[in-house]
Amino acid sequence: MKKLIAVFFVLAAVTGMLFANGGSQSKKPLIGVVTPAADHGFTGESIRHGEAETKLLAEKNGWDYRYLTANESGEQNNAVDTLIGLKPAVIILWPVNGDELRSAAQKIVDAKIPLIIYDRFITGFKGQAADISGDNVTIGEQMGRYFNKYFASQAGAGTINYLEFLGDSSTVPKERADGFKSTANKNFTIVQSFVTDWSSQKAQEQLETFLNTASRDQVESLQAIYTDDDEEVIGIVNAIKNYRGPAKLNIKLISGVGGRRENMPLFETSGLQGVDFLTYWFSPSFIRDAIDLGADIIQGKTPPKDVKIGTKEIDKSNYKAHIDSAEYKTRYSL
Repeated sequence: MKKLIAVFFVLAAVTGMLFANGGSQSKKPLIGVVTPAADHGFTGESIRHGEAETKLLAEKNGWDYRYLTANESGEQNNAVDTLIGLKPAVIILWPVNGDELRSAAQKIVDAKIPLIIYDRFITGFKGQAADISGDNVTIGEQMGRYFNKYFASQAGAGTINYLEFLGDSSTVPKERADGFKSTANKNFTIVQSFVTDWSSQKAQEQLETFLNTASRDQVESLQAIYTDDDEEVIGIVNAIKNYRGPAKLNIKLISGVGGRRENMPLFETSGLQGVDFLTYWFSPSFIRDAIDLGADIIQGKTPPKDVKIGTKEIDKSNYKAHIDSAEYKTRYSL
């Protein structure tokens, strides 16, 4: 009899743990989120916003949740398998690399779990309930038009040489770069393109190598630097400051994406004479919108299939207003 009582209490304890942790026996709807790990500033901020929003919605509505991060695609595949086993009401997936998560996304769809894909898309995938991202194509298009206006006299007279710095090989840099090239004057010419892994340090090293190994004529021909992320811009500024070679630098404009706090001083005090800066609003807090779409699904609503979160252009003429904006304050509220 004592043995039976002991077994009963062990089983009760295990069952209680499963319910407390949102296990498969829980009756509550479970919202599941899979994102990249915090490998640079943007993803770190995004995780803070994502976890905060998921927890807030779960507590408000009496749901369970799982928020899983992973450094690479194989780990994300495993995280998806874990979530599927918990039978969630919805999964929000931010792929490290979209195409490498194709089979995992298909597993979610095959399990009849609604899927929201955020930020980095899976090329040609059709089974998701919704895609949501910043409007990366528009960012690139607007940047191209800004370059045209800024270099109007030079572009009309001949070639404008620039360097291109891309975050990685995912859909985000491609959309931004393709948008830029679709609107930029055809006289803008890429001298060299780099992939930075979204790293300020790597961008700095790449530019330092270029400045110290390219010919003097090639270095002096540069008039602009295109990047798709504000963190890359910081490394680029450092590389230019560190340059001690024989060439006379002629860089006039450096672009980024983010509108983040660390870049705002560049508009007034970059330490680079004659260099202007440009960026486009893209916030880590955008992930809250993706999680809100997942919550809508749990509540019986049908989300739009393709959601684009708008941007705004930021330069020295309006950066102070950007700092005072509600969306900026939301980003830095955590």
